[in-house]
Amino acid sequence: MGIEVLQAGTFTTVQDKGRYGWAHLGVPVAGCMDQQSAQLANWMVGNQPTSAVLEMTWTGMEFTCQVDCSMALAGAEFECSLNGRIINTDQVINLRIGDHFKMHRLLQGVRAYLAFAGGFDLTAVGGSYSTLVVAGLGGYAGRSLQAGDVLRLKQPTTVASKTKPQWKKLKRQSIHVIRAMPGPEYDCFTPAVIRQAFGQAYQLSSAANRQGFRLIAAAIETPKGFHMNSSGLVPGSLQVTPDGQTILAMQDAQTTGGYPRILVVDQSQIHQLAQIRTDEDVYFYVGHDQRKVVKLAANYQ
Repeated sequence: MGIEVLQAGTFTTVQDKGRYGWAHLGVPVAGCMDQQSAQLANWMVGNQPTSAVLEMTWTGMEFTCQVDCSMALAGAEFECSLNGRIINTDQVINLRIGDHFKMHRLLQGVRAYLAFAGGFDLTAVGGSYSTLVVAGLGGYAGRSLQAGDVLRLKQPTTVASKTKPQWKKLKRQSIHVIRAMPGPEYDCFTPAVIRQAFGQAYQLSSAANRQGFRLIAAAIETPKGFHMNSSGLVPGSLQVTPDGQTILAMQDAQTTGGYPRILVVDQSQIHQLAQIRTDEDVYFYVGHDQRKVVKLAANYQ
């Protein structure tokens, strides 16, 4: 017994820490785009930090409950109701058989994470429950959830109430400053191009999904006559295409690529990218001093 999906939202999948150790076979890591929010939801219901959760993008879901259980929501902020009444999602939500839960208007952020106490009753593939939709692998039948799906809970239980720390709640930002490191092909670019790359603001285009984000910014000049063989690609790699545009690899990205990588986002910062909207500015900086990006931006402008 578990939950019956009435409305699944735009793109709702089962995700966890990811599927590591398979890149040599061309299998992306997958996993939660915002690991910190997923871990927060799991903490609230007493699960292990890497337990599988539901990841929802832009729109939430609606379901009825077939068993008494507890759940928690973290990441993007939604207006939610239980049996038609608006509820507080800053604390554990206890459900009874027959309860009707619905996520309404998105308030801020992009991706939300829903954890159930006791976890899901699913089969791991390659040591992970994460869904890789492009390969039909893992999660629930290897795809995003649909209306009518019944997602079974492994050990449904009701847990003591726990409140989400206010400092961990997602807050709206118009500017995001993301720590990165020089990419493998960093030295192939001229100093002027590097100053530009680390001084200008980027915005997400509408072409942004779990495989990657195509960014909008002034074109970056690629090295003349440059050629490289395809090589390893990790989430957070910023690739520069021949026309000077940039693509940021994300969790479901292919494991190899042939475009020069001017920078790679610090892995501890990737969760921030998962919540960025198309009207918000993104800056990248190298090192530990965020003030450097201000100087770079001033020089570029």
